[in-house]
Amino acid sequence: MAQFLWQTSLTSTAWKNQVTGDIAALIDAGHADAAHFGGAVLHAWVAFGEYDLIAVLEMPDNESMAAYVLAMTAKGHYSAGKTTILLSGDETGRALTRAASLG
Repeated sequence: MAQFLWQTSLTSTAWKNQVTGDIAALIDAGHADAAHFGGAVLHAWVAFGEYDLIAVLEMPDNESMAAYVLAMTAKGHYSAGKTTILLSGDETGRALTRAASLG
Protein backbone atom coordinates (compact mmCIF):
# COMPACT_ATOMS: atom_id res chain seq x y z
CA MET A 1 0.00 0.00 0.00
CA ALA A 2 1.13 3.52 -0.75
CA GLN A 3 1.72 6.06 2.00
CA PHE A 4 0.88 9.74 1.84
CA LEU A 5 1.47 12.89 3.86
CA TRP A 6 -1.68 15.04 3.93
CA GLN A 7 -1.40 18.60 5.19
CA THR A 8 -4.66 20.50 5.33
CA SER A 9 -6.41 23.46 6.92
CA LEU A 10 -9.70 23.34 8.76
CA THR A 11 -12.46 25.71 7.71
CA SER A 12 -13.64 28.33 10.21
CA THR A 13 -16.86 26.35 10.62
CA ALA A 14 -14.88 23.21 11.46
CA TRP A 15 -12.83 25.14 14.04
CA LYS A 16 -16.04 26.54 15.55
CA ASN A 17 -17.42 23.01 15.86
CA GLN A 18 -14.19 21.86 17.49
CA VAL A 19 -14.18 24.69 20.01
CA THR A 20 -17.66 23.69 21.13
CA GLY A 21 -17.14 19.95 20.66
CA ASP A 22 -14.33 17.45 20.41
CA ILE A 23 -11.40 17.45 17.95
CA ALA A 24 -11.12 13.68 18.46
CA ALA A 25 -14.50 13.25 16.74
CA LEU A 26 -13.18 14.90 13.58
CA ILE A 27 -10.05 12.74 13.60
CA ASP A 28 -12.14 9.61 14.30
CA ALA A 29 -14.33 10.44 11.28
CA GLY A 30 -11.15 10.69 9.20
CA HIS A 31 -10.21 7.15 10.26
CA ALA A 32 -13.63 5.77 9.27
CA ASP A 33 -13.58 7.59 5.93
CA ALA A 34 -10.08 6.29 5.14
CA ALA A 35 -11.27 2.73 5.82
CA HIS A 36 -14.14 3.31 3.35
CA PHE A 37 -11.53 3.80 0.62
CA GLY A 38 -9.50 0.76 1.69
CA GLY A 39 -6.91 2.71 3.65
CA ALA A 40 -6.00 3.87 7.12
CA VAL A 41 -4.89 7.00 8.93
CA LEU A 42 -1.60 5.89 10.47
CA HIS A 43 -0.95 9.10 12.43
CA ALA A 44 -2.67 12.48 12.72
CA TRP A 45 -1.67 15.67 14.50
CA VAL A 46 -3.21 19.09 15.02
CA ALA A 47 -0.64 21.70 14.09
CA PHE A 48 -0.57 25.46 14.17
CA GLY A 49 1.12 27.09 11.23
CA GLU A 50 0.51 26.87 7.51
CA TYR A 51 -1.69 23.78 8.00
CA ASP A 52 -4.00 22.83 10.87
CA LEU A 53 -3.94 19.07 10.46
CA ILE A 54 -1.11 16.82 9.36
CA ALA A 55 -1.71 13.13 8.76
CA VAL A 56 0.12 10.12 7.38
CA LEU A 57 -2.21 7.78 5.57
CA GLU A 58 -1.90 4.42 3.86
CA MET A 59 -4.07 3.93 0.78
CA PRO A 60 -4.23 1.27 -1.93
CA ASP A 61 -3.31 3.76 -4.66
CA ASN A 62 -3.24 7.41 -5.75
CA GLU A 63 -6.87 7.32 -6.89
CA SER A 64 -8.06 6.15 -3.47
CA MET A 65 -6.12 8.94 -1.78
CA ALA A 66 -7.54 11.50 -4.19
CA ALA A 67 -11.07 10.22 -3.50
CA TYR A 68 -10.44 10.46 0.26
CA VAL A 69 -9.16 14.05 0.07
CA LEU A 70 -12.01 15.09 -2.22
CA ALA A 71 -14.61 13.49 0.06
CA MET A 72 -13.14 15.06 3.20
CA THR A 73 -13.00 18.48 1.54
CA ALA A 74 -16.55 18.15 0.16
CA LYS A 75 -17.84 17.60 3.71
CA GLY A 76 -16.81 21.19 4.44
CA HIS A 77 -14.31 20.41 7.20
CA TYR A 78 -11.16 21.18 5.25
CA SER A 79 -10.01 23.83 2.82
CA ALA A 80 -6.56 24.26 1.31
CA GLY A 81 -4.23 21.31 1.50
CA LYS A 82 -1.27 19.48 0.10
CA THR A 83 -0.79 15.76 -0.52
CA THR A 84 2.67 14.22 -0.84
CA ILE A 85 3.40 10.65 -1.93
CA LEU A 86 5.85 9.02 0.48
CA LEU A 87 8.38 6.43 -0.72
CA SER A 88 9.87 3.77 1.52
CA GLY A 89 13.61 3.11 1.45
CA ASP A 90 13.01 0.05 -0.75
CA GLU A 91 10.86 2.03 -3.18
CA THR A 92 13.48 4.76 -3.35
CA GLY A 93 16.20 2.17 -4.03
CA ARG A 94 14.18 0.63 -6.86
CA ALA A 95 13.50 4.08 -8.32
CA LEU A 96 17.21 4.91 -8.22
CA THR A 97 18.04 1.63 -9.96
CA ARG A 98 15.46 2.34 -12.64
CA ALA A 99 16.79 5.90 -13.07
CA ALA A 100 20.34 4.57 -13.45
CA SER A 101 19.16 2.24 -16.23
CA LEU A 102 18.55 5.27 -18.43
CA GLY A 103 22.25 5.98 -18.42
